[in-house]
Amino acid sequence: MKTRNYPTNHVSHPNIGDVTNQEDGTCTFKLDTIPKLGIRTVDVYQGKHRLFSMSISTNGVCYQVLQAGQDKNLFTLWEDEV
Repeated sequence: MKTRNYPTNHVSHPNIGDVTNQEDGTCTFKLDTIPKLGIRTVDVYQGKHRLFSMSISTNGVCYQVLQAGQDKNLFTLWEDEV
């Protein structure tokens, strides 16, 4: 199943094109498109339920499985790559 990125900014927002939808269903953006001291948040939904949230800034990343995701037994795995 391919998904689509839906921005919450109005089409006139100067950063509206910073996130790109790829043919394979992935969405990408360059870190340098995040404004200094700004944040880009990516939320994963199933229907109207927000399951997971990740915020990326120029200083780091924060993510969490939200209550709706916990109710569906979602969890995260991570590993370091070089």
